[in-house]
Amino acid sequence: MAGRGSRHHLIVVADVEGFGERRRTGPHQRAVRDGLYDVMETAFAATGTAWKDCYREDRGDAVFVLVPGGVDKAAFIEAVLPKVVTRLRVHNDTHPEAQRIRLRLALHAGEVGYDEHGVTSSSLTLAFRLCDAAPLKIALAASPGVLAVIASDWLFDDVVRHTPGAAPATWRPVPVEVKETIATGWITLPDHPYPAAPAPAPSGSRTVPAGRPGPGRMVPRQLPGSVRDFTGRAEHLAALDALIPPDPDQHEGRPQSVVITAVDGAGGMGKTTLALHWAHRIQHRFPDGTLYVNLRGYGPGVPVTPGEALSGFLRALGVAARAIPADVDAQAALLRSLLAGKRVLLVLDNAHTAEQIRPLLPGTAGCMVVVTSRDSLTGLVVTDAAHRLTLDLLSPPEALDLVTGILGAARTATEPDAVDDLIRLCGRLPLALRVAASRAAAHPHLTVADVVTELTDDGTRLDILSEFGDERTAVRAVFDWSYRRLPPEQARLFRRLGLHPGPDLSLPAAAALAELPPTDTRPLLAALADAHLIEPAAGGRYRFHDLLRAYAADQARRHDSAEDRDRALESMLIFYTHTATAADHRLYPLSSQIPATVAEPDHPHALRDLEQAWAWLTTERTNILVSLQYAADHRLNHHTIPLARACSFLDSAGSPHETIDAYSAGIAAANRAGNRAQEAVLLLNRGETASNLGWWDQARADLEQAATLAQALDHTPLQVYGLNDHGLLLIRRGRFEEAVRWLNSALPLSRGLDTGRWEAVVEGNLSSAHLGLGHNQIAFEHAERGLRLRRQAGDRPGEAWAMTHLARVWRHLGNPEKGIALCRDAIAIGRSTPLYRNETIAEPLDVLATCLHQLGRTDEALVCWQEAAAIYDETGYPHKAAEVRQRLGDAQSPP
Repeated sequence: MAGRGSRHHLIVVADVEGFGERRRTGPHQRAVRDGLYDVMETAFAATGTAWKDCYREDRGDAVFVLVPGGVDKAAFIEAVLPKVVTRLRVHNDTHPEAQRIRLRLALHAGEVGYDEHGVTSSSLTLAFRLCDAAPLKIALAASPGVLAVIASDWLFDDVVRHTPGAAPATWRPVPVEVKETIATGWITLPDHPYPAAPAPAPSGSRTVPAGRPGPGRMVPRQLPGSVRDFTGRAEHLAALDALIPPDPDQHEGRPQSVVITAVDGAGGMGKTTLALHWAHRIQHRFPDGTLYVNLRGYGPGVPVTPGEALSGFLRALGVAARAIPADVDAQAALLRSLLAGKRVLLVLDNAHTAEQIRPLLPGTAGCMVVVTSRDSLTGLVVTDAAHRLTLDLLSPPEALDLVTGILGAARTATEPDAVDDLIRLCGRLPLALRVAASRAAAHPHLTVADVVTELTDDGTRLDILSEFGDERTAVRAVFDWSYRRLPPEQARLFRRLGLHPGPDLSLPAAAALAELPPTDTRPLLAALADAHLIEPAAGGRYRFHDLLRAYAADQARRHDSAEDRDRALESMLIFYTHTATAADHRLYPLSSQIPATVAEPDHPHALRDLEQAWAWLTTERTNILVSLQYAADHRLNHHTIPLARACSFLDSAGSPHETIDAYSAGIAAANRAGNRAQEAVLLLNRGETASNLGWWDQARADLEQAATLAQALDHTPLQVYGLNDHGLLLIRRGRFEEAVRWLNSALPLSRGLDTGRWEAVVEGNLSSAHLGLGHNQIAFEHAERGLRLRRQAGDRPGEAWAMTHLARVWRHLGNPEKGIALCRDAIAIGRSTPLYRNETIAEPLDVLATCLHQLGRTDEALVCWQEAAAIYDETGYPHKAAEVRQRLGDAQSPP
């Protein structure tokens, strides 16, 4: 700290784009932070500015730096930006994707106050606001480069525009509205610069535009009124602001084409509200007028033809009705002529197709067109270079602001939980939020909780949100306008998708519901996505807005027979059951030894290898669970049993409690169906999971019941599984002599049962039991045989498990070095396979730590124990995590 007082500094703020994304784990974030500091320190050094001479503070995903007052600002800016780009590229080329950095940089200069708490000033605040400005975020997101820079208006005007090496012609002015700050910033993209323009005029200067409307001529201002309580959408407003074409009278390098922006999104998303709010706010930038038309692409009434819209525009621009050509092409040509050289804003609201819009477009620069539509208008984007701006749901804070504006702050504060529920039930859809909040506001006797109670019933929610007499404010009617535009085959698929019980679905699942080949289903899904009735998601998947899902299901009930709906759901369940079973057999080959009866879908989904099987199961985890629940609720035993069997992967990709619930559903279904073999298998599976959780009574009861069924069936594999699991349960409870007896009974039965894997399992457990009894040499022999059998069977995860057994024995035999080598090999195998993270990573880490600690390498041991405990926490085994942390604590305690 340089004492108290005030000093003038160049202020630099650097912020990492997407630092908190889910793809970045803790180690990734640490690498990003290290990279950020390396980039900044190296870049500063290139300017001759020593990093140690700069005051700086860390902000987690950002850093701000105060450059010493004596540094030449122009020379610094000229040198530092290219060096930042170079160092970012070096970092990104040498690090994996999740550790790569794209950076926002803000530059300002001003007085900074120092005190005992650090530094503060309005100049510092402005620098942070600039770095957080939506136009800067948008500029970086749209750029293929790695750096976006914003300078304050003062710094640009006094420094940058006088510095040729900073390329001032490639900087662009943008409005900055962040919290209480309203300012102008200047953006440049150093490694992907904007086209050079003439040097901007100094701030505050103004030329008088030529050719503007003179007195006595009426300028058309056709915008309808906008809502008074417009909320949120700051980034969308900033994006629209950034597209406003520069005034051609102030810039010789005029843009070569008209600016077109297509604002699309689902019905009720607030496209018109946004467009009108923005247009009212900025229409003074278009001194020659504002034209508006509701094209009625969706909604009551017949869509407006291009000729009707053109005729209205021409009259608004002063053309007498008798002078308007009859031919649409001639009308469009006349409109282009009248708009040439003018600055006019056109708002084309509620369009249906690109063909409805194209005749209305100006032909020369200076004008701007904003189109709103429920259609994605891809043709307009592709052929007319329109900028697409898609509206999604309001963010939670925006939704809360909207509801608060309608209900009032006092009433919102009185029922905060009910307000949260109302926002959730409306799915943050602006129209639904307005309807629901207005319902409470219009009826003082209704509490927000009363409205929430009405909305809770899925069967009546759409009716509650559609009770107002105005068709434009009825959610069901707004959805109807989109649905009625669909061709029959798209409408049928839309209804079928509404039957899907999960949060999203893949193309094959959609094809199963539609009872169509995937090749025929793909274009139908694309069309529904273009109409914003469904939403594309990552990985080629699709999802619904909650209210649209309810609407689609309601349409299915209205238009499809119960037999059609049941047949579609059965087709979907066959797809999930068959694919989940195939994936389970890929991952766990022993599952196929006691097969469940599974129907094959018309278009099976191929899983070529273990990696694909694992990827499918983990991606479809939620859908598998909801399909299982649906099958169980409807007593569809032929789906419930195999789906439950296929839930073994949840031990590694879900939680043990989900696994227990899945097995329980399968056990009940197998019992109902009288399928004793499947009931025994599922009891053994549930018993093993309960044993892993330390639920001894549950585990013992399940294993005993399974043993009874296996004995009655005279089923050798089931008897082996049961004897082994009993032995393992006794090992975990420390009853080693009893465990040896059970496992010795299982061993001869296991020989020749399969590829040798089950014999290896029993050998490994016998090793653990004898080790517990202090029979180290016997334990060694069993562990060696187990490892050999695993390798012969090609069981890689099992090989890691067997190595861990052998490592544990070597530690007891006084050779922890061999134990360490085996554990490291086991962990390497574990990290190469997604299966059994507890057995193939956490357990060998635990044993490795014990061996390291035995050799006095305590710091290394602590790291291993910490990682093992974290894995147990992550996979849902807190009691095992607690055991590991106990060992960790003991190792840290003084002797």
